[in-house]
Amino acid sequence: MTEDIHHLSVTASPGGLLFECERDHCGRRVVIDRDRGEMVVIDHGDRSALHEGSLGGVVLDRPVVRQT
Repeated sequence: MTEDIHHLSVTASPGGLLFECERDHCGRRVVIDRDRGEMVVIDHGDRSALHEGSLGGVVLDRPVVRQT
């Protein structure tokens, strides 16, 4: 079975790193707090897809954001 992989693009801001899925109709959004390193899922999007993305040392990949 081939898993669907979605790429997350990132926007840096003083409040943290916002990772957003680039796929139409998915809507996954995740925020990483720069100070504490905590991840908050704002919108789950397509729970069956694997989401991955990175920015300067911060990498989100399968073990971190996969929904089961």
